[in-house]
Amino acid sequence: SRIIRAAAMGVLDRAKTAVGIHKEPTAVDEFSNLCPTLTLQQRVIGFAICFVLGYIITLMSFRLFLDGEFVPFAIVYSIGNLLALLSSMFLCGPQKQFKKMFDETRRITTIVYLCCLVLTLVVLGIAMDDQIKLSLILFLVLGQFCAGVWYSLSYIPLGRRTFCKCFKGAFGLNDSA
Repeated sequence: SRIIRAAAMGVLDRAKTAVGIHKEPTAVDEFSNLCPTLTLQQRVIGFAICFVLGYIITLMSFRLFLDGEFVPFAIVYSIGNLLALLSSMFLCGPQKQFKKMFDETRRITTIVYLCCLVLTLVVLGIAMDDQIKLSLILFLVLGQFCAGVWYSLSYIPLGRRTFCKCFKGAFGLNDSA
């Protein structure tokens, strides 16, 4: 059935091109079609490997931090986070992943997360005072962490609300006056 479907899609694409209604595929379309034939088991295995590997890399990066190797720490930490984030593309595909990342609930968190991740790597390449660079890197890595936690909580029903309630309770910030 996959072969028939692929052949039919090929014929349909050629027909669209012949009558001038074929749209050029975007980079996301091309990326989405990289692994269209993976089975559910292969997708779950791909997700698990990337997710676990991403978080192992992220956790191992703290050894560099403790050794005072802040630049390698920031690089390895960011790469681990990126790998863990991309792991979910195995489950739902890149297009659905991007749609979920930028839906109304997660849009701001996603932008903050990605900006912190990219800016972490950009700051590493800029020549500046070491103390300023270290402060910026730590701030941006903290931003990655916080945005990553907030992003993850958005996938858990009532996750954000429960987190806020626990946080307020732990620090005596209850709404009652």
